[in-house]
Amino acid sequence: MELSDLPNEILGKIFTHLPVEELATVSLVCTGWSEIIRTFILPKHALVHIRPVHPVTHRLVPMEAILAELTAKPFARCNVKLTIPNDELPQRAEFGLFFQHQGHALKSLALQVTQLSADVLEVFPTLYNLECLTVTSESESLYGGAAVPANIETALRSLKSLRRLRLQLASYSILRNVAFLAGSRLVSVTFERFEMELHHLRPLLNDHHGTLRELTVRVEELKPLLALLNSYERLQLYRLNVKSAGNEDDFSDELIRLYGAQPQLRSLTIGSELSLRAVEALPKQLPHLQELDIIAESINNCKAFRELRHLRKLTLCLYDVRAWDETVALESVTELSLAVTFPLISPAIFCSFPRLYRLCLEDVDDETLMRDIVVVRTLLEQMRHVRVLDLENFVFRERELLADGVVRFEEMANLTCLRYSCRDMSDASLLTMSVPNLRELVLTHCPHVTLKGVSFLVRNCPLIERLHLESNKRGFDDDCLALAVRKLTHLRRLGLVNLRALTNASVEAIVTSCFYLLELTVTHCVGITLEKADAIERLSAVKSLKNLVYS
Repeated sequence: MELSDLPNEILGKIFTHLPVEELATVSLVCTGWSEIIRTFILPKHALVHIRPVHPVTHRLVPMEAILAELTAKPFARCNVKLTIPNDELPQRAEFGLFFQHQGHALKSLALQVTQLSADVLEVFPTLYNLECLTVTSESESLYGGAAVPANIETALRSLKSLRRLRLQLASYSILRNVAFLAGSRLVSVTFERFEMELHHLRPLLNDHHGTLRELTVRVEELKPLLALLNSYERLQLYRLNVKSAGNEDDFSDELIRLYGAQPQLRSLTIGSELSLRAVEALPKQLPHLQELDIIAESINNCKAFRELRHLRKLTLCLYDVRAWDETVALESVTELSLAVTFPLISPAIFCSFPRLYRLCLEDVDDETLMRDIVVVRTLLEQMRHVRVLDLENFVFRERELLADGVVRFEEMANLTCLRYSCRDMSDASLLTMSVPNLRELVLTHCPHVTLKGVSFLVRNCPLIERLHLESNKRGFDDDCLALAVRKLTHLRRLGLVNLRALTNASVEAIVTSCFYLLELTVTHCVGITLEKADAIERLSAVKSLKNLVYS
């Protein structure tokens, strides 16, 4: 049996597992596949962002025309992000007609607004099947001192199917009207970017604590928030992300109480420093954790973490890891992010994660630290099987990477993504990158890289899809870029930052060779003297481009 023999229903299920950006390419295979993707897959799974500025040409877009065009399409979209730049757009007939046509099909809606005005709320009754609502606004007067629209009760009561609410607001005064959402059954609530006061959060928790399973919130003090959560007997959270803006008194007692009240937690993020007592209580009371993100002075009893048998993703910010026991093996952890702020680190910590496929190491900024070659040797030896290695914020010197006994990148057969920074990187570093499966390469400091290193790189890493190069004054010139974009035929994302030897010829090389490029960033390349408007117009000739950043 061939793929063409499969029923459309099976093909549709297969296509849903592909990245959305690849579906347009797959749709070119044949007419049948194109019809399936454009009729059933894209309307249900792709996110449509309707915005006033084109992401490539940076020109103003007539949003009324876009809304009218989408309204005329026979298949309604399920996921929409809408940027409303002014108060006039919601008053246009095209705005109302779009929601009359699309509203019933929408499952996810993200609104970027200056104000949830009466005109915006007027379309909410069409969103009776909406499951996820995101509202973003920079305005501090979102019903803080202004008059509340008269139709807000009708608008919010119509969201009967709402399950996920995400607000990114400068003021959460709008939550005074949250009682109108009592008819929905919220399972996930997120309040990000700005702190909120408990008297705004309490009414929402009072109405929905019985169904709530995920909570993300930023507050001024954690202790009162944790006490509030502990007061709800029916509250059963599976994901909790709480952050505090500043230092505060010890909240360990309330946090440990929360451990006992929420033993079913699967994901926990605490954005304030935990006491040793709170850290030690974690493995005992939260045995089902799958994701953990904490800040602590140290972990004295790291053996206790072996009790977290389901832990998959671990993010640690530690001040001191000298007490780590190298005999501890956390075999369930596959993703590790480690930020170390103490100037001494024990290489033992790298020996405790035998099954990692992703490592992110950051915040080690003391230059004396990395002079201990044992740390470098142990790190790369233990990480030779990882697929994603993020050392972008780790202080390296090239001689440490090239020292005898240190595992080279070319010995990491599974490596598909490499991000790292080396203050004195030269071609010698690139000559260790014979990694045929590499898909993503980010070099945030490559001051001495030249055509020799680039030639070796593109020859031995031909499958690179994302390339980001930064900070090179002389060596990386137009010839280097022309070779890279010509040889890397799979390139989809390209970032060029502070590469001062590039000139206008590099713009032409990108236009000529990057037929499938989706994202392009060109910033602080002072040798490119084209006016911004002229450069953007020229780069817009790359038809596949979806996002362009140029400055």
